[in-house]
Amino acid sequence: MTRPLTVLHVFGVMDRAGAELLTVELLRHLSPDRYRFVFVTLTGRPGALAQEIRSLGGSVYPCRLDLGFPVRFFRLLRSLRPDVVHSCVATFSGAILLMARVAGVRRRVAHFHSTSDRHGVSLRGRFQRAVMRQLIDWFATDLVAVAEAAMTGLWRSDWRNERRCRVLYNGLDPAPFERAVVTTAATGSSCIAEGPAERSRTASDAAPGWQPVIVHIGRPDPVKNRAAAVDVLIALRRCGVPARLRVVGREDARESADLRRRAELGGVADAFDLTGESFDIPALLAGADLLLVTSRSEGLPTVVLEACAVGTPVLSVDLPGVLEIGRVLGGVTTVPQGSRVEIWGAAAAGMLTAPPTSAQRVRAFRAFAASPFVVEHWRRGMTSVWDQ
Repeated sequence: MTRPLTVLHVFGVMDRAGAELLTVELLRHLSPDRYRFVFVTLTGRPGALAQEIRSLGGSVYPCRLDLGFPVRFFRLLRSLRPDVVHSCVATFSGAILLMARVAGVRRRVAHFHSTSDRHGVSLRGRFQRAVMRQLIDWFATDLVAVAEAAMTGLWRSDWRNERRCRVLYNGLDPAPFERAVVTTAATGSSCIAEGPAERSRTASDAAPGWQPVIVHIGRPDPVKNRAAAVDVLIALRRCGVPARLRVVGREDARESADLRRRAELGGVADAFDLTGESFDIPALLAGADLLLVTSRSEGLPTVVLEACAVGTPVLSVDLPGVLEIGRVLGGVTTVPQGSRVEIWGAAAAGMLTAPPTSAQRVRAFRAFAASPFVVEHWRRGMTSVWDQ
């Protein structure tokens, strides 16, 4: 019997975030007789997904990024002897793939999940980025990005001229989103058949007492800019829209206190909830009227795909990855980066004239299921990289 192909993934930590969750989802769709997943985390912490990974047959090795890291990581590579090292740590992948090459790993993949790294624009940051890109150039056998914008941002604009480069859109399992849409259609009051009158509804047509639900989903990281979502709620309330905001994701005590204080000062404390992590994002989004994306940087934001899959409108800053999704799927509205909060508020108010209908959600799901953003498309693409 042929032994499974061992794929060693490198992440910061296996917490509940877009790329990490999607990689675990991919593990569910692969035969353990064909692929074995190993995760190395550079924070030295396994992360909230570690138990689930182990239950699916994978392994997690915390390997803290400090002065002793190179020796520990090299020894781990020599011990595990992976067939593939798949690095998901932006341009730092250059250092990871250098060590993989020294350890004799045949397939070495740099996978870009965002349009920028954390080196910044200082002279030191630019130097570090240049060195890491050179190492990627020398030691990567394959370069994969979640979006064209991610490949251009972290690699270079002429990437299409390189055989090693390919864009593979993140893929979601359609089943939970179909269930969420069907459940919403079964319990909601909207009609499946939609006519011209329904398409032209205004706020006055909405159910009496309708209170729009806005969600923001993301971890407590400055790049997610969760405070901006509270500012949008304040602007909406000032426009007379009786919306509620749910900020979903892992909490940080200091940031949570700041967000609550911001809501109190803006007079919207009674319409603001910090709900912590959710384990049923499809149902959460299917029960919402608008998704806000206020991030400063993203690759191909999973949460936008999830909202599109259940027909929940998206209002986002005009990040390249979001625009890429919007070209394929409907329901995405963007505002320019740096826009005043009043512009966000006006845009949101225009989108919250009535809740999405069951018919709209069903059509949105069908468009998503036929798109390149499904897990089967992603599975075929990723395994073709590893199997070469």
